[in-house]
Amino acid sequence: MKKAVITCRAGMGTSTMLTVQVKNVAKKNNWELEVDHTSVDGIGSFKGDFIIALSDVADDVREKKKDIPVIGIKNMMDPNEIEEKLTPLMKE
Repeated sequence: MKKAVITCRAGMGTSTMLTVQVKNVAKKNNWELEVDHTSVDGIGSFKGDFIIALSDVADDVREKKKDIPVIGIKNMMDPNEIEEKLTPLMKE
């Protein structure tokens, strides 16, 4: 089972919507993926496999968590983009 956290600046609306999309993609692909969401400030204690953020936040997240892969999503409503970017990490 892989573990990911989805983050946005406030940890509320955007990360919640992206969490739903990621869960849908994971279910479609039969991926064992545990997903939670938080604000950028809340990622400090995250110890999972990777972090998912919208592209405009991804660079800030990479600066805070240099030891964990960060995926930047441009369009959170595009399941194809989410699947394309998650697939390599889910196959590791």
